[in-house]
Amino acid sequence: MDANPVIKKTGIALILLAVSIPVFILGFAGAEETQPVAAPSAAVPSGGVQPDVLQPDEVQPDESGPAAGPATSVELNGDIIEYSMDGNKVTAQGNVVIFYNDVTLTCDRVEFSRNTGTAHAKGNVRLIKGGESEISGEEMTFNFEKMTGDFAPASIFANPYYGKGEEVSKLDAGHILMRKGYITTCDHDRPHYRIAAGKIDIYPKDKMVARKVCMKIGGVPVLYIPKFSQDLTGKRPRFVFTPGYDKEWGMFLLTAMRYELNDNVKGFLHFDAREKKDIASGFDVTYKTPHAGSGTIRTYYMNERSITSKHFYQPRPSPTIERERFKAEWRHKWDIDQKTNAIWQYYKLSDNTLLKEYFEREFDKDGSPDTFFLLTRNLTSGVMSFRTDKRVNRFEGMVERLPELRYDLSSQKIGETNFYARNTTIYSNLSSKEASPTEVRRETMRLDADNELSYAMKVGFIELRPFVGGEHTYYSKTKDPEEYDAIRGIFRTGASLSTKFYRVFDTATDRWGLDINRLRHIVTPSVSYFYNHTPTFTSNDLDSFDGIDSKDIGHSVNFSVENKLQTKRNNDVVELLRAVIGTDFALKENPGKGGFNVITTDIDFRPVDRIMFYFDSTYDTREEYLTTANFDMYINGGKNWWGNIGKRWSRQVDDQITTELGYKLNPKWAIKTYNRFNVRSGQHKEQQLTLTRDLHEWTMDINFNETRSQGSEIWIVFTLKAFPDFVVDLGTSFNKRKAGSQSSEGD
Repeated sequence: MDANPVIKKTGIALILLAVSIPVFILGFAGAEETQPVAAPSAAVPSGGVQPDVLQPDEVQPDESGPAAGPATSVELNGDIIEYSMDGNKVTAQGNVVIFYNDVTLTCDRVEFSRNTGTAHAKGNVRLIKGGESEISGEEMTFNFEKMTGDFAPASIFANPYYGKGEEVSKLDAGHILMRKGYITTCDHDRPHYRIAAGKIDIYPKDKMVARKVCMKIGGVPVLYIPKFSQDLTGKRPRFVFTPGYDKEWGMFLLTAMRYELNDNVKGFLHFDAREKKDIASGFDVTYKTPHAGSGTIRTYYMNERSITSKHFYQPRPSPTIERERFKAEWRHKWDIDQKTNAIWQYYKLSDNTLLKEYFEREFDKDGSPDTFFLLTRNLTSGVMSFRTDKRVNRFEGMVERLPELRYDLSSQKIGETNFYARNTTIYSNLSSKEASPTEVRRETMRLDADNELSYAMKVGFIELRPFVGGEHTYYSKTKDPEEYDAIRGIFRTGASLSTKFYRVFDTATDRWGLDINRLRHIVTPSVSYFYNHTPTFTSNDLDSFDGIDSKDIGHSVNFSVENKLQTKRNNDVVELLRAVIGTDFALKENPGKGGFNVITTDIDFRPVDRIMFYFDSTYDTREEYLTTANFDMYINGGKNWWGNIGKRWSRQVDDQITTELGYKLNPKWAIKTYNRFNVRSGQHKEQQLTLTRDLHEWTMDINFNETRSQGSEIWIVFTLKAFPDFVVDLGTSFNKRKAGSQSSEGD
């Protein structure tokens, strides 16, 4: 057997393609049966013309009787073509090429029988489909009417999969059987790894099932399993192994095995071992129903045993602490009809640190997931929704809605006028529960109706939209029992106005690769005025459940100016620069200090596709100092290098600079560095070095990371090119760090 020690991961997607060759008919016009004709062994040179003979380069069906093969004509070329007198048998040899739609068949010799619809090809046989897949061998027999046949032996290719088998049979249009063969994603004649099996059933674009499987690295057997299945609808792995070492976990091995009961039920089984935490297991299920939507169920359970020694085989200075920890999640979505859909989620956790300690990605996305049900219906005018929120984790405080009914009417034009009406009405049965062990809760039934009437007009070149509105809210309970069944009213009014100015500069330049073909400068100033009258019932007298209850008097004017620079490239409008500056000016009725408040700035600048700048800041006009400033620059140097630099400055928190630089040393090796430096404290907060090695079918990343106050890490990541979603992570870091993406933190 072949031997090569480079480790690879398996995968296969085999698409067997067949080509239909119709009956090749040759007749002699006006010839008598006693006249000598070309016998099957006779040869007619390709391109030669014989009297009253159909040319052999285009084969057509015989209309005098039923044809066994398809009726579409094919183009056939060869050095020598032979045909029988009755036209039932056609033979071509020497550089044979047959074209049929997007299928090409090449071989040294082919025979086709009209009676059976069967073709037999020999010598360097290649069956190519659209340049995407190929079956090759020395001999092929195929029935084009039934689309079945045998290849012995044969090699297959369907990007990114390769395979060989002593016998390959096409049992029907959707089933291929390979015996005594192997599959791999390595394109070498001697693949670095292979999955060999006595029998492999292939269902193109569906799945592959192998029996009596032996996985080999080079020629060395490393794993024997009775059955192996591979999904061919995507590029997902069957097994995912994550070994490594962590200070809190010790040595660990995380295992996920993908299963597929049928097209509608599939998922993962998890079995994880951690040296300092013991064993954990769980399962994920993704399902689809014919008429009631689809969803996902995820569970995870462990009897955590936290040993107090560094390794499990060492003496323990204190008793082992045990506790049950678990997670149960169910999320379902159902599109009831084109206008109605329902979503619900159940999320139960054993404690408030489980996600952070064991599911870091989920914690970063949502550290406190909710349990809820939401039904939404799109109406002719507006949207109606029904929602419930229920607390299932007692260690968390939250607001329950049992239930909440909401109607939203978007801004609708009234008749043929320029008046527009908008309405939002919400009924909520609210209960605010604090985290255990306290049993304190606040409750009320609330009905909130918010209405607004606006008028759109244009005065010269200025677009003006004044509005007037009111919000009335009923509370069954307030902080003061004597004020139950209270109604709060809020009146508001305001207006917004904006316009646009632009100028086109007739300039063109390609200096520094800018590719400028005329410049258009657009300036959009806007002013909005807002007045919110003092509520008839102040927020201090109400329990706060959400933003509706905290509304107060407001009186302000907002100013903003947007600048854009645009050009044309390949007849498309390209935005080179966008800069927005804005601020609020609080009038005397507004709570707090009046005058200008915070000035915000956002700038995006992309002069060329490979360079981008971003800047944002906030300036406190009352304290007269800059409060935050952030800057990012991204440079793409093409295939060989790239770089990012970012700065995060906050007056109250820290001042950090982050950099990332990558360089391709040669076709096999690349290097990337990441650094995070705190300018204020003079401390190097984090540094990471990554070496990337191209291993033909795999990409290997060797990572070293050192983070202040968290220690050092070394881990290796293997990524299979044929399965970009498949990663074997030999370490503890799961999040890619990017320049500027690291959140600020204190020293």
